[in-house]
Amino acid sequence: MSVRSEIDKLMGRNAPALTRIIVINIVIFIIANLYVNIGRSEHLLDYIGLSSSPRYVLYHPWTLFTYMFLHIELFHILFNMLWLYWMGQLFIEYLGERKFTYTYILGGLAGGLLYLLISSLTNSPPSLLMGASAGIMAIIVAVAVLLPNYPIFLFIIGEVKLKYVAFGAFILTSIIDFSSNSGGKISHIGGAIYGWVYIWQSRRGYDFANILNSFFKRIRNIFSSNKSKSKRAKMTVSRGGKSDKQKRIDDILDKISRSGYDSLSKEEKDFLFKSSKE
Repeated sequence: MSVRSEIDKLMGRNAPALTRIIVINIVIFIIANLYVNIGRSEHLLDYIGLSSSPRYVLYHPWTLFTYMFLHIELFHILFNMLWLYWMGQLFIEYLGERKFTYTYILGGLAGGLLYLLISSLTNSPPSLLMGASAGIMAIIVAVAVLLPNYPIFLFIIGEVKLKYVAFGAFILTSIIDFSSNSGGKISHIGGAIYGWVYIWQSRRGYDFANILNSFFKRIRNIFSSNKSKSKRAKMTVSRGGKSDKQKRIDDILDKISRSGYDSLSKEEKDFLFKSSKE
């Protein structure tokens, strides 16, 4: 089986959302490291990573989304993908794939926006945010708030309740040694806040995932409506073309009835012959 067919299988329409997000992260990681090896990493990072400058982001708004799929260091992506895989499976089991995807994306956006806000308020030196950590933290906190006493088996330690695992992960990655990679830690806090708010609001009947899904459905309906109109227009043109053809056949038949078959030109005879075969 070819590599392309394997990728198509992984990224196909029916592929699990968790698999697709992990594959996207890995593919971008490979591409980014290829750029690093040829000495052009700054060009890619500037257009995919999230700058701490709100002015720069204003002209590159897509970076609020793309940064959450960008990794450069091996251990960074390795631990992120392991956490995403472990917690993502649990999240999907209880809440479903659609809500998993939206929580990852909206958690990443919340982390990115908090990072921009704190950077602008503190006039911190220019930095670049990258990685899936904010979205993953949103997944971890959301599932921990939903299932606080769910048992998790940890190597050496043994069985631990999920709420303690989530709390420990948050403290280790977001609070301890805040001076190191403060931008990343701020984004973790933003993701964690979104994860908590998401479950809290869901219990009150206000589901952000459903709202976002409704928005995307409206966008799809607009495009599908335009596509349907275009299809109907083409059918109308097609029917119009058929009417013109029939009109010409009628004209030729009228000419034959008036002046006989021999009065037709070669082009008219050919046209009539082809039409009779059709």
